[in-house]
Amino acid sequence: MNAAPLRLLFLGSPYIEQDGKPVEPDTRKAVALLAYLAVTGEYQTRDALAALLWPEMDDERARAALRRTLSSLKQAIGVAPLYVTRDGLALNPADAWCDVVAFEAALTAVERHSHSGAHEANTLCSSCVEALETAVALYRAPFLSGFSLRDSAAFDDWQLAMTEQLRRSLGAALASLVQAHAQAGAYARAIDHARRWLAADPLREEAHRWLMQLYAWSGVRDAALRQYREAVRVLDEELGVGPLPETTALHETIQEGRLAPPAPPAAPASTAAR
Repeated sequence: MNAAPLRLLFLGSPYIEQDGKPVEPDTRKAVALLAYLAVTGEYQTRDALAALLWPEMDDERARAALRRTLSSLKQAIGVAPLYVTRDGLALNPADAWCDVVAFEAALTAVERHSHSGAHEANTLCSSCVEALETAVALYRAPFLSGFSLRDSAAFDDWQLAMTEQLRRSLGAALASLVQAHAQAGAYARAIDHARRWLAADPLREEAHRWLMQLYAWSGVRDAALRQYREAVRVLDEELGVGPLPETTALHETIQEGRLAPPAPPAAPASTAAR
């Protein structure tokens, strides 16, 4: 785990911990400020932050509100995690750990490793699988669940964009894990990830198809057929459309007992090429 004294958990309801003890800033604006600094990871000018968080105020009053919020934030988390100048502020990464940053860093590391040519086609090495498992474990729930600022449309827009970006990243990570575990013959683990993938994105037919195959390969044909019916129901209720031809074709193949057996479990990919 991280050694930073300040831990910021924003994948889910905001939770802040200082030296192992929960911390609750006294205003929602302080939480929003901390989240924005942590997730952007950039030095932000006071003018930009004031305009973001207090758009209804004139410049002078907004900057005064920022000073008050920054003062209360210092009282809550201390001075060390914050880098403050006359013109702006940022978060010191050495003194603060954020789950969103760790989540994105793990996915970036996997992507870079994949693009380095270290993996065989459509396979992941064990270290990348481990990194993806770590990343998806960090994702407790959507970004800043249950949190909003009623008087800052700009912050809410940023939060919404981040929520969607992180949700898509989670889906991609889960898809990779489903494929990796299926290739390794770990069908129960693959099913767990496919279910979570589908919970995050119920309209994703690819996830429905993976579950259908995994259930069939696991010898649970009835569950595979039920999954197809669930896909039909969700697509009809939410979009007013039927499943794609490949989804229907897979259903017919399973129903008629013609699904090809799974490929032999893949040998663990070497982690030496880094």
